[in-house]
Amino acid sequence: MTRIVEAALAAVLAVGVSPAWSQTAQEISYVANGVNAKLTCSGVFVSGRTPDAAAMDAATLLGPLGVGIEHALDPEAQSASAHGGGVTRTAFYRPGLGCTLSADGAPPALQSDPRSPGEAAPAWSDAGPGRDVDADAIRAALDAAFPAGADIDTRAFVVVHDGRIVAERYAPGFEPDTPLLGWSMAKSVTATLIGLLIDDGRLSLSDPIAMPGWNEDNPRRAITLEQLLQMSSGLTFTEDYSGTDDASLMLFTRPDMAAYAASKPLEHALGEVWSYSSGTTLMLSRLLIQTLGSPEAVQAYARERLFIPAGMPGAVMEQDMAGTPVGSSYIYATAREWARFGLLYLNGGEIDGRRILSAAWTGYARRPAPAARQANYGAQFWLNGFRDTDRTTRVAPDLPTDTFFASGHSGQIVLIIPSLDVVVVRLGWTTGNARYSMNTVVPPVLEALGLLPAVPTTP
Repeated sequence: MTRIVEAALAAVLAVGVSPAWSQTAQEISYVANGVNAKLTCSGVFVSGRTPDAAAMDAATLLGPLGVGIEHALDPEAQSASAHGGGVTRTAFYRPGLGCTLSADGAPPALQSDPRSPGEAAPAWSDAGPGRDVDADAIRAALDAAFPAGADIDTRAFVVVHDGRIVAERYAPGFEPDTPLLGWSMAKSVTATLIGLLIDDGRLSLSDPIAMPGWNEDNPRRAITLEQLLQMSSGLTFTEDYSGTDDASLMLFTRPDMAAYAASKPLEHALGEVWSYSSGTTLMLSRLLIQTLGSPEAVQAYARERLFIPAGMPGAVMEQDMAGTPVGSSYIYATAREWARFGLLYLNGGEIDGRRILSAAWTGYARRPAPAARQANYGAQFWLNGFRDTDRTTRVAPDLPTDTFFASGHSGQIVLIIPSLDVVVVRLGWTTGNARYSMNTVVPPVLEALGLLPAVPTTP
């Protein structure tokens, strides 16, 4: 999404000074105001930030495209609106469900809070790095994880080793109990819910996926669940966040995101070409509803089978106007809760001595997709390209080859390193041309803890 500004401005400038908006300019303005309304709403009502601070996140993301957009908060309606370029967009909050961006200004359907009274996150025991670790070295490594500068705004950083938090820091204004947006880390959570349904015998990797609108003769009906999980469905989907690409339009203009993704034509043979697509994950989200029966049933299943037993009671899975979880992009959780999600996979599906996921599923999730030629993607998880023995194409060449991770826009990371018994979580806001490199930031922390160097292993 960081390139939305450059491409969008180019598109706007291309229409000249005609007094009438072109369709492209209207779409961009619709997207830009949608970004502002959605992020402001969730920032205030989910993360507990001030309206100005939440709106600033959207403004930073949009850059020059956000100039002139005004935001307004309605505490009574629990909504946030953005207005600019003759366009007004509104997002509405519902307790336990977060914020939903409206396509037409009307609020989403009423839906009960999926949370139950008394839910609380488990306490972390024996927090701290231990007596034999150089505290000054850890402090210096964490300083590097929070670099100065507006373009890299790290907000939370947590390192877990041997089941304990051994390093942790938050930026001013953020706390251990602040829910933060994971962006595309949500894809890994959505895949986990699919994995639970597979463990339950309700789905199979070989199942053909029938989305609404696909008739019996539609060749897309041959797409399997495995091909969706491995981003090799063959469906066309552009994701460059130019403001008029499929991902931008789906997330910020369409009331039924899964239907939009399912409307895309086949571009490649099934299973032959790997192509990253948030639309693919939205179809997985729709499959959750088709399997469980309703949006309410999906929310209940997520809490009963994943969030509560994994120790993530504060997790919020936001929905679109059709009630489909936006499983590609919109899950909020605290840094410690994201760390618990990482621990679940680090321990092969167990946490606190309780098995939640099968070892078969957690192993499958980190198995390279056949179409991912560099072995850097599994089932909605990123891998460290362990086939690359000379390290030229690995994502993090200075980390062990068994490293795998959930990754989201702006540098959100849940990094899992089984050979070191480590989970690293970074949450923040990385914009402009900046890049947050885990290969730069994570090794010094691990070295300070005495965990590197280590002998790389393969799954």
